[in-house]
Amino acid sequence: MTAPPAGSRTGPGPVERAVRSELRSLKCSVQSDGSAAVAVALAKHIDTTKGAVAAAAAAAQLRQLLIDLRRESADKKPVRTRIDDLRADELAERRRAAG
Repeated sequence: MTAPPAGSRTGPGPVERAVRSELRSLKCSVQSDGSAAVAVALAKHIDTTKGAVAAAAAAAQLRQLLIDLRRESADKKPVRTRIDDLRADELAERRRAAG
């Protein structure tokens, strides 16, 4: 079996797979989030580029972009408040009483 010709792709490379996995965990869609789409494009570039300098530059951009996406994702998560705790305690109490 021969290796595919240089420059051809048989599927996502390791960086692209890792980035897509992280984006899924952050609930970011490449279809609706431009930053997520750029992150995947940079990952593809890193996987296919031949030059170390170009890959390093893309990696630096990708790193910062992922930091920004993580921060945005954390900001979207609801913060649990004391009221939430009281409601959870009340629900647990009702469940215990119901048997």
